[in-house]
Amino acid sequence: MRMKSSFVVLCVAILAPLQALAFSQADAEALSKNATSTVAKFQGDVTDSGPLIHDAKGILVCPTITKGGFIAGLESGTCALQVEGKTVNYFRTSSAKFGLLAGIQSFSMMLVFNDQAALDKFRAGDRKFEVGADVSVAVISVGGSGKLDTTNIKKEIVGFVFGEKGLMADASIEGTTFKKLQVEE
Repeated sequence: MRMKSSFVVLCVAILAPLQALAFSQADAEALSKNATSTVAKFQGDVTDSGPLIHDAKGILVCPTITKGGFIAGLESGTCALQVEGKTVNYFRTSSAKFGLLAGIQSFSMMLVFNDQAALDKFRAGDRKFEVGADVSVAVISVGGSGKLDTTNIKKEIVGFVFGEKGLMADASIEGTTFKKLQVEE
């Protein structure tokens, strides 16, 4: 238990400064452009994803999330929320994890909101939003053929993790938090 509490203190010490980093207009423009190209790449790589993207109430696109650790780990990245193809909000994502994980990895993630109420809840206020505590996300796998696993495709929120680079023995998004960013002029 002592190791766990020490790790929590370490995570707060590392992640707290990330929350305070300035997010400039130039950062916002670059992230928005990167998010749009990430969605286009996803649609090119995943057969039949067009209707999913087209019918979505909103899509949270995290072009690059970096995760690293051994037994205990951290992940962090920035995300753009797009509604009807236009970026409407920016978020910082972070997570601290324990368990069977080892290595370092970067990947892209998308949360597709199929339900307006779920999207509105995600966008409400300035508080942190946590996957698992605030909402359940169905993580959808993409088969080797590039076809979607349509079993959970109509859930309120579906998540995709793709474009993995590196090696990490953990692929969950449970416990991931999202904090709305304010663009500084």
